[in-house]
Amino acid sequence: MTRPARLAALAPFLFALLAPGCTWPGIGSPPRGDTTPWPTPADSVDIPAEPQRQGDPARGKAALLNDGFITMGIPWSGFQLAMTPLLPEDTLPGRTGRNASVGYTFNVWTRDDGMEIASPNCLSCHAAMLGGKLFIGLGRPVHAPAVPSGLGTNPAVIPLGLKSFAESAEYTAFGEHLVDTQQGGTLMASAALASHRDQQTLRWSSTQAFDAHTDLEGWVDVPPWWRTKKKTALYANGSGRGDHVHHMMNMTLLSVADVDEARKLDATFLDIAAFLRSIEPPKFPSMIDTGLASVGEALYVSSCASCHGTYGANESYPNRLVPVDEVGTDPMHAQRFWLNREAVSWFNGSAFYGENARFDVQAAYVAPPLDGIWATAPFFHNGSVPTLEGVLDSSKRPALWPMSFGVNDYDLVHVGWKLDTLGATYDTRLPGLSNGGHTYADALTPTERTALLEYLKTL
Repeated sequence: MTRPARLAALAPFLFALLAPGCTWPGIGSPPRGDTTPWPTPADSVDIPAEPQRQGDPARGKAALLNDGFITMGIPWSGFQLAMTPLLPEDTLPGRTGRNASVGYTFNVWTRDDGMEIASPNCLSCHAAMLGGKLFIGLGRPVHAPAVPSGLGTNPAVIPLGLKSFAESAEYTAFGEHLVDTQQGGTLMASAALASHRDQQTLRWSSTQAFDAHTDLEGWVDVPPWWRTKKKTALYANGSGRGDHVHHMMNMTLLSVADVDEARKLDATFLDIAAFLRSIEPPKFPSMIDTGLASVGEALYVSSCASCHGTYGANESYPNRLVPVDEVGTDPMHAQRFWLNREAVSWFNGSAFYGENARFDVQAAYVAPPLDGIWATAPFFHNGSVPTLEGVLDSSKRPALWPMSFGVNDYDLVHVGWKLDTLGATYDTRLPGLSNGGHTYADALTPTERTALLEYLKTL
């Protein structure tokens, strides 16, 4: 997060980076868990739909923007000291009370004991700026490798004025859980948290019941929430099936006290899930050549629709799971996933998931729905291709490109991120970051690819 309005969200993690005793992966790291690759299915298969419970979208949006569904956080008395003024472009309609003046990645609320705390919310990974506008449900790639463990509150490195809240009991408990969240990096956080919780009571233990590590590396792209309504499995490899509500509340394992609290959270996330399904994709913000798009539509129907579905008056989406050997994109995420076998076993047999939510893990990828695809660069499950033009023409996929994500860095012509900006470099030569595969459109002529690109802008 680079915007000043979200400085407060960085506070605990800055402490972690500056605290003594931090270890990076490979330096004093614990032994890995079972990292045997997941099996690859022999053929493509369409994942069947399963009934989803219905909630109230309006109530879900209000809860997402204001409620304390993560019940640990930073006391408001200290959190406000780390804040900087909220920028107009970082405001979200529907934020009430103190939240109207706080960066959108934290919710400020009052616990039953009267303490006001700021706790993280889902928008840390599921909201992003595009063209100067903030979109709820628009993701950006997140990094899989582990970050330093050993979260501490060394007074020597805590900014002046924050010492009292950093030493508070509330922050100490929050920090204890963050230590173990970090051992697996952003993606493996829920598995790391689960490893400290009793499978049936959900109560926290300082001792791990299993090793949550995997050998997954690289970046994983966060899909947009507006596609949720079409999915029968929430994750790129076709896992996350059954009751979507419980998958969506995975990160409440950071703070959930027990099964009773999990049941209360279920009611909240039933509404949040309904809100996610209500989000519509943004329309392409520039002119579209309708004649050219009509030619592209015919090409799309004949070349792409069997996996990615159809759009318009008679929409259909197959939820097609495609083996990694067939699609050819980087296999690491599908083969290793962000949960190892011990973690999958914990979730599938836990009181947190019950009987109606589960992980079904195979080495394959689901061809995603393409609603609002113009806004979702970079592309592929690992975010390795910066433009939609590169998806359709593998010769236009750079080996290195800047992950700038700046307000003026989006290219509406090639549909994706500009390549002549400054930013952290995405290196497709590293493990898990390959931009190969999905070369189906290479067989088209340049004119046909241009027409297909124009049609994709309309979705």
